[in-house]
Amino acid sequence: MVLKKSHLDYKWVALVVCFLMEFLCLGFCSSNPGLYTASVTNALNIDRAVYSVASSIRYMTQVFVALYFGVLVNRFGIKKMVVVGLCALTGATLLRSVATHFLHFYIAGALHGVGIVFVGGTMASTIVRRWFQQDIGRYTGIVMSANGIGGAVAAQIVSPIINNGEVFGYRKAYLLSAVIALAISVVIVIFLRDNTEAGPIVTDKKKKARGGSWTGLEYAAAKRKPFFYISAILVFLTGISLQSIGSITVVYMTDLGISPSFIATTATVGSLVITCSKLLVGITYDKKGLRFALLMCQLAGLATFVLKGLLTNSPLGLVFAMTATVLSYFAAPLETVMLPLLVNDLFGSASYTKILGVFMAMNSLGLCLGSPLGELFRKAFGDYRPCFWLFGIIMVVVIVSFQFVLRAARKEKDAILAAEAV
Repeated sequence: MVLKKSHLDYKWVALVVCFLMEFLCLGFCSSNPGLYTASVTNALNIDRAVYSVASSIRYMTQVFVALYFGVLVNRFGIKKMVVVGLCALTGATLLRSVATHFLHFYIAGALHGVGIVFVGGTMASTIVRRWFQQDIGRYTGIVMSANGIGGAVAAQIVSPIINNGEVFGYRKAYLLSAVIALAISVVIVIFLRDNTEAGPIVTDKKKKARGGSWTGLEYAAAKRKPFFYISAILVFLTGISLQSIGSITVVYMTDLGISPSFIATTATVGSLVITCSKLLVGITYDKKGLRFALLMCQLAGLATFVLKGLLTNSPLGLVFAMTATVLSYFAAPLETVMLPLLVNDLFGSASYTKILGVFMAMNSLGLCLGSPLGELFRKAFGDYRPCFWLFGIIMVVVIVSFQFVLRAARKEKDAILAAEAV
């Protein structure tokens, strides 16, 4: 009797590592900035408008770094850039724990932006595609679902520390977060491995092409296609719209007189929904294709804007608010799960890292401008309501325009696949 030695397929280890990356980056380090704002600004006597610039610096850093994401990954490799990102995230959190001036928070914001690019969804989706060639949507969704889980866990850990009555209690919360980030980072670095031996893309003939890899366009060829620029602009507009969902909703509901306890409940519901929605969107992409999954998220976003535009402090208004909360977290995957899947489907593997970096930069630029645009509308009209209607109109333009982009990209993809089959 001969015993066969079993070997662990390392792609499952890679999947767990990516999950930990998102648990730390999108969840633990990024999901709860609002918990700190009042404590930091009150303790250090910093104007909230001045303090908020740190967030803009984070997004602008993401824009510039993401533009070179593909170049840096191709030159230095995935593991080295992940290490850079982990050091930046841990450093940003540690710096906030000892900060005494708003400039310290600006530096931390820049470090945070670097960390988001090299540890967040851009990097994780790149790693997933190097280890998996089928059902990419499902595994991307699993990884991105760590966002909600990490945010919920972090909130339970740091919230009691921040609100313990100490003026500088938030510093202990930041310090603990930095220690946790360092511990998780060590685990990630130990087990992270790049799939340098990945062979040519092979598609399972028994499965449909949905959810799988394909060779695609080289970057120079992609830049000659009009749908490359149109889709980048649409990603930018989507980023502007999505930022309003998270940045002004709480203030908007507060202005309407909705109770803080109800607002807190919507946040809890949101953390639970986003964990499921990202996985569901990834599976939908594998089963139904890009057009169906993308449209599902976009329509959820459009419905969110309509419901928030109709919001009032009434029983019906509270129903609208909770429904909008659920729908908004089905729109949220547009900037995480759907973005790498969009690049995969439209442009393939040949230029994946470079184009994903460009699209992430455009998305970050939109996120950077979304919140100030909402504040401008509030000052101009005395209410956030017109802003939600504007973003609703933008989403309609995005939905319609993407239909033409997907049609043009499909023709290009069919032509390339047909030429490869000859």
